[in-house]
Amino acid sequence: MAIDVAIWWLRCLSFIIVIPFLGPHLVAIGKMLQDLVFFLCIIAVVMIGYGVASRSMVYYPVENGFTTKTNGSIDNSFDGRAVFHQVLYPVYYLLYSQFGNELQNLDNNSDAGWSIATHVLLAFHMIFVNLLLANLLIAMFSKRFDEVHEDTQNIWRSQTYLYTREYYARSPFLPPISLFYDIYYLIRMFVFFIRRTCLKHSEDSKAITFKIVPNNKSIVKEWYEFEDSATYEHAYEKVKEWKATLEKSKLEFDSGNKVKKVQNDNNSDNKAKKDKKVPNDNDPDNILNSLKEIQNDLSKLKLKIEATPGDVNMAS
Repeated sequence: MAIDVAIWWLRCLSFIIVIPFLGPHLVAIGKMLQDLVFFLCIIAVVMIGYGVASRSMVYYPVENGFTTKTNGSIDNSFDGRAVFHQVLYPVYYLLYSQFGNELQNLDNNSDAGWSIATHVLLAFHMIFVNLLLANLLIAMFSKRFDEVHEDTQNIWRSQTYLYTREYYARSPFLPPISLFYDIYYLIRMFVFFIRRTCLKHSEDSKAITFKIVPNNKSIVKEWYEFEDSATYEHAYEKVKEWKATLEKSKLEFDSGNKVKKVQNDNNSDNKAKKDKKVPNDNDPDNILNSLKEIQNDLSKLKLKIEATPGDVNMAS
């Protein structure tokens, strides 16, 4: 009854799978459990190897610290309980760095050869398991969580659909009446299996057929050839359309570049014209310069006239 209650509480986790920010995390936990199975296969081999080797060196010498306490009697029973108690249990708790009496017993017999060998074996085991494999498991979990986090929305939608589909396909009756519905469903499947295999009848008449199955199996090859040719022709037409579209877009792109270049040239010319100064006759500076030039010309002319007085008659 207690185990049933625990399973029921775990089953309640499926109710929160429709929540957007909690459902993907449950999916990540499920994928992590798959990675954990792979990790347990590796760790089981390592644990059994160390457990058998260390127990054989510690418990089975003729005389050591363990056998003298029991007056030389050695428990060499090989039943399941003894194997778990002497081989698997101590090694399993080493994963959590719980040594128990492991190190104390080895330190009490530090001069014995079997103790030194077990010390070395324990050191390599702790390095391989607690450092290498533990970090490998953490890296696998991190990678799996990142994959789920990147596709959160799609995972949540698919899980919501599967959850709704589960209630759609489930028996409409509550337990224990649903047991009779399950029995009926199994009998129905068995009957259709007999009809399909032994009596060579068709399947359920109400079932939906998504593929035409010919009576003559030689036609199947011709159908496959027809499908291949039709698919190739369709793909060829699509490639032609894509190629024409690509060439058209390329021409439009080239013409657009040319138009843009002409516009840029025109803009450059207009800018140069604007930057160039055009003389203005009404500018006071220009008028003043013109007057100065005229005065200079008149002064030069007067000097020429004074230089030749006989040739010119001055009027008073």
